[in-house]
Formats: sequence, structure tokens, C-alpha cells
Amino acid sequence: MTVTIPSERLGNVPLSERDAVVDIAIGLYKREQVSLGRAAEVAGLSSVEFLAELGQRHIFINYGVDDLKSDVAVLNEKF
Repeated sequence: MTVTIPSERLGNVPLSERDAVVDIAIGLYKREQVSLGRAAEVAGLSSVEFLAELGQRHIFINYGVDDLKSDVAVLNEKF
């Protein structure tokens, strides 16, 4: 996919291609349209790098009570 944004729309906003792709990936992740792993792929980052990017931007990960219960259940099975 190619996205073209006329420079007049951006004005003086400094935006690199990398920043734009990461912003798109974060938007998809925040709207829960993609998983963390898929968002990292879209951004061209590893999952760890994507998590770090979320942290730098003070964006919470999509991890709720049900996720925690599921993880605890898996850990209880293993130990």
C-alpha cells in the first residue's frame, strides 16, 4: 500500500517515513485491530522494540483481567 500525504497538510510537522509507519501500527494496535506482534511487524520492529516504543509514548498495552487470568492458569498448569 502506498499512502501519499501532501506536504501542505503536514505543514511544519517533521515526520519521517519510519515515524509514519510506526504511528499507523500503533493506531491499529490501540484500536485492537491487530495484535501486538502484528503491529510490530507492520512497524518493522521486533515485539520488544515495539513494546519499548509504546512505553516511550506512554501507551498502555492491551492486557486486561481476562488476559491475566489466562496467563495465571497457564503458569499454574506448568508449576
